[in-house]
Amino acid sequence: MAPRRSEKRLDRLLRVRALQLDMKRAEEIAAAQRVDTVTELARRIDRLAFEAQPRAGLSSGLSLAATAHYRDRLAGSQAEANRRARVAEEMLETARKATLTAGRDHGAIEKPRDRARGLKAQEEMRKSSDAPTSRKPWHDPCSD
Repeated sequence: MAPRRSEKRLDRLLRVRALQLDMKRAEEIAAAQRVDTVTELARRIDRLAFEAQPRAGLSSGLSLAATAHYRDRLAGSQAEANRRARVAEEMLETARKATLTAGRDHGAIEKPRDRARGLKAQEEMRKSSDAPTSRKPWHDPCSD
C-alpha cells in the first residue's frame, strides 16, 4: 500500500511542478514582450528626436526655441525609455533563471516518478512470467 501512496504523491507533486513551470514560462514570455515594447518605444523616440532637428530653412527664433524645448523633452523621454529597457531586460533575465529553476524542479520530480513506474512495470512483468499458465489443451490425449 505504501508504494501506491508514494506514486500518488509523486503524481500530485509532478502536476504542481508542471503548473509552476507553465507559470514561469508565461512570465518569461510576458517579460520578453515587455522588452520588445520598451525597445520599440525607445526607437520611436529616437526617430522623433531625429525628425525634430533644426533645419536650414527655419529662421524664426520662436520656432528654434520650440524645437529646442521639444528636443529637450524628447531627451528626457529617451533617458526614461532607456532606463525602462534596462529594467525590462533585467526582469527578462530573472524570468529566464526562474524558468530554468522550475524546469529543474519539474525534472527532479519526473525522474523518480518514471523510475517508480518502470520498476512497477518490471515487477508486474516478473509476476506474469512466474504465474502458471491457464491454457487448456485443445483435446484430450488419445488413449490408443
